[in-house]
Amino acid sequence: MSLFDDNVAMIASKQPALADAVRKGRGGVFSVEPARSGLPTARLNGRWVHSAYDPVAEAAQWAEAQIPDCQSGELIVLFGAGLLYQAEALTKLLVGDFAFLLVIPDPDELCDAATARRWGPELGRWDWASGNAEAIADRIVSFKRPIRLLSYDPAASCTGEIRRQIEQHLQRHLANQAGGRVHVALIGPIHGGSLPLARYSATALERLGHRVSFIDHSVHLSSYQSLGTLKDPRHGLAMQSKFAELLSRVTLARLAEDPPDVVLALAQAPVILPMLELLRKKQFLTAMWFVENYRHLTYWQQLAGGFEFWFVIQKDGCSDALRRAGARHVCYLPTAADPAVHRPIVLAPQETDEYGADVSFVGAGYPNRRAILPQLLGHPWTFKLWGNEWEGAHNLRSVLQRQGARIDTETCVKVFKATKVNLNLHSWNGPGLDPEGDFVNPRTFELAASGAFQLVDRRRLLGELFTDGEVCTFASEHELPAAVGRWLREPEARAAVATAARRRVLAEHTYEHRMRDLLGMLGVHRPDRVGSLLGGERQAGRLASDASTPPDLASLLAAFPPTQRVDLKDLAGCIRAKGPTAQLSRDELLVLMLDAYREETRDLV
Repeated sequence: MSLFDDNVAMIASKQPALADAVRKGRGGVFSVEPARSGLPTARLNGRWVHSAYDPVAEAAQWAEAQIPDCQSGELIVLFGAGLLYQAEALTKLLVGDFAFLLVIPDPDELCDAATARRWGPELGRWDWASGNAEAIADRIVSFKRPIRLLSYDPAASCTGEIRRQIEQHLQRHLANQAGGRVHVALIGPIHGGSLPLARYSATALERLGHRVSFIDHSVHLSSYQSLGTLKDPRHGLAMQSKFAELLSRVTLARLAEDPPDVVLALAQAPVILPMLELLRKKQFLTAMWFVENYRHLTYWQQLAGGFEFWFVIQKDGCSDALRRAGARHVCYLPTAADPAVHRPIVLAPQETDEYGADVSFVGAGYPNRRAILPQLLGHPWTFKLWGNEWEGAHNLRSVLQRQGARIDTETCVKVFKATKVNLNLHSWNGPGLDPEGDFVNPRTFELAASGAFQLVDRRRLLGELFTDGEVCTFASEHELPAAVGRWLREPEARAAVATAARRRVLAEHTYEHRMRDLLGMLGVHRPDRVGSLLGGERQAGRLASDASTPPDLASLLAAFPPTQRVDLKDLAGCIRAKGPTAQLSRDELLVLMLDAYREETRDLV
């Protein structure tokens, strides 16, 4: 048999269909040529996939960097096969109970690898997954092991989209298991637009069955604002900055008292880089949901390397910028609505009179809104403007409600219900529509969940979230008056669009969906921590039935409900409850010692 046939036979022993596809393949993905060491190396689109000097030494160095994160019992999934040097090196170095799976989106890539060199016997331990993203994800899940995703980036550069799709399937599968309870400490901001989103997220996590410690810094708002009243604004800003540092230390104290599995901060939460570095040193898992436009609020540049995970509402340029600034994991996660808050309501006649209008807008007075909204005056329809920060907008004074006072969420929902055409105009500091408009604001989901019809400026990411029959758009400020007039003349069409939009939000765009996805992403990337918790591996029944659990501890675990999560501190509490004179086994003494060590190492103050 030839070198190629020997290699393909190794594939055929696990995946005959893939082996057949490789035999029929044409190759040509990689340009194979000899390295300085004499071994084959390769280029992809003119760039080196493996070392031009010594691909074996390079692969060993790459594998050594992966070893510390890998845990016995896991399935190692590798994206970026290349000429399989990395797969061989990883198998040689990993000691323990591991399963191995290579993701092969394109059999021609494997055809090149099978032709280039004779594979080592280590590859006999690898299984193979090919096909579309859903089929590959199902193959990964079928192993029923914690999943460790690894990527050899030089060879995986052309498979980024299918990897994203595979990860989405894995995240949904893991999140939908709902087998375990995660403790999330959620850090909210002092004030601002992300504060209600923090509260919605906390409520959603609790509805999903997780434990939430909500660190609500809005209780300190009056103190924070009072510092801004100092006569010298420089002093005010300096004191507010110091106050935010103090709140960051308060957060540390709260985390030390009740250590969580995940520390999740919402945008503008008072966290500082030294705090994040201390949390990383103490092995806390940290994440930021940055529900802001990264182009306008740029404080992320100082914090990028501090959080282990960033969840953002933009793509492409945002992810690239965060990674350049030091972020390790960046994931797209749009905002949502809370159907318990944003819902169809019935208004009393006096409420309909107060809040009702043909056209309404709710929001702050950004420059583009000040420039565009006057176009809605002087038409045969009623127009009402709600919100604050409209000082100086004299041409809109006649339609501004409550003299520009801030309105609460309950009032917003009433306005949505009482308005025929709700205008949803994303903010921008220029005179027209944002030329780089990409993310979708929370108002889009909130209007839809409320069963209200909305007219929204076109956004690049909107089409991934709603269809044209669910949300209606306008492409320029000059189109707006005509679009408003058209939809006012079509009440039945408005009702159909609003109904479809609400149906979409309830199916895909609630905060429960977002928190499930967020935990799923964390679980896929951290299988030994969040992944094991979501899979229910800390439940009393599963721990008690594990063959490696000592009998003394199994009897303690039997005192808990089988589906209850049990941690080290819970076992330690049971042991201490036996009293100071109880005779303890060696395993029980070890539990007490480890619990004491845990409390000592997690001391953040």
